[in-house]
Amino acid sequence: MNEAKRILIVEDDPGVRDMMVSYLGAQGFEVHAAASGRDMQNILEQVSVDLLLLDLNLPDADGLDLARSVRARSNMGVIIVSSRTAPEERASGLEIGADDYITKPFYPREMLARVKNVIERTARDGENPLSNQPAAFGEWIMDRTNRLVMRTDGTEAKLTPAEFDLLSYMASRPGQLLKRENLHDAIVSSGGTDVTEDSRSVDILISRLRTKLDDNDKDHRLIETVRGHGYRFTMA
Repeated sequence: MNEAKRILIVEDDPGVRDMMVSYLGAQGFEVHAAASGRDMQNILEQVSVDLLLLDLNLPDADGLDLARSVRARSNMGVIIVSSRTAPEERASGLEIGADDYITKPFYPREMLARVKNVIERTARDGENPLSNQPAAFGEWIMDRTNRLVMRTDGTEAKLTPAEFDLLSYMASRPGQLLKRENLHDAIVSSGGTDVTEDSRSVDILISRLRTKLDDNDKDHRLIETVRGHGYRFTMA
């Protein structure tokens, strides 16, 4: 799985950066490293990257801004690695489209497990034949085999792996009341790592989906909020 995968580590602490490069390189990944936002941009212009491990505290840029910029133009895996441990910091990282959030200090084996999970989810084309059936809702068509969501005019919704998994789960259960804990468990069972035990992370993913699907009409939404319970997918 990992022999051909390229990872870019953006970390200004040389000790942490060298450890990450050495550990992931020993696992068979092709690892590139940058110490600043400028170095990161230079490498991305030259190398096709499968996964970005991004520190938030960089000398020349804020990691959240860099993650937001990457997510706007790419579906590569993004894992934020940061010493910022406050729940609102993690929420901010997930809101801008990161696939996972690792807090420092961390065990190398934990990093490896999260790296593998995000790469597998990014590359997954679905093994369940039933889950590969296309779905149409509103102005959108979901191609589960190729993990694409396209508007009828050909515009693609740029979804992260977790967003796609959540949307696929909801679209296969139209009209049903879907509790937050069920949605949380569905993401985790599909390999998702960017959800925490509280419901906040599920709500963040729902908010991101609504934005990317232009689901803003509160009186006629694809994803309805059922107050105090969860959500319902309407296929509107």
